[in-house]
Amino acid sequence: MAALQRVKQFWHAIMDTLDPKEIEFVQKSLNKQEQSLFYAMDRPTQTHCVRVAKTCLELSASQKNLNTELLVKAALLHDIGKPANCITTLDKVLIVLLTTFAPKMFQNILHSDKGGRFIDACKNHSNHPVKGAALAERAHLPAQQVLLIRNHHNPPKPDDSPELVLLRKADELN
Repeated sequence: MAALQRVKQFWHAIMDTLDPKEIEFVQKSLNKQEQSLFYAMDRPTQTHCVRVAKTCLELSASQKNLNTELLVKAALLHDIGKPANCITTLDKVLIVLLTTFAPKMFQNILHSDKGGRFIDACKNHSNHPVKGAALAERAHLPAQQVLLIRNHHNPPKPDDSPELVLLRKADELN
């Protein structure tokens, strides 16, 4: 199942574009400042974030006491720490392969003091939640939104908000 999921992700990364309905969804969900953060991401990341937001809406349909507006905004912006043209689709494929089949090698790359485009891509990929949260803070986004962006890849905790739980699940599914 995981392999099929990865194939779907790769297909989406190389083929998807935002259609007019998705652009309208982004414009209705995000204010102008948030939209500028969204559109600073590359196309594959934007389409991924839209899919995550839509999945969040599907998963939240049966939930009560959930801040859906916060969840959708965070889903659309959860990967803002991945700057456009910094992590290519090929980089993402290699990163997934490394983290799956050679996690120690990936950790060595992250702790390397050497530079290089792929090493930088690995470090940006690994640090994107923290970088995204910093961008969100500088943009004066609400603290809850910043928290969701910062923690969307952290291991689950018992006191995680239902929004964070759903964001993680939707991200894993996309």
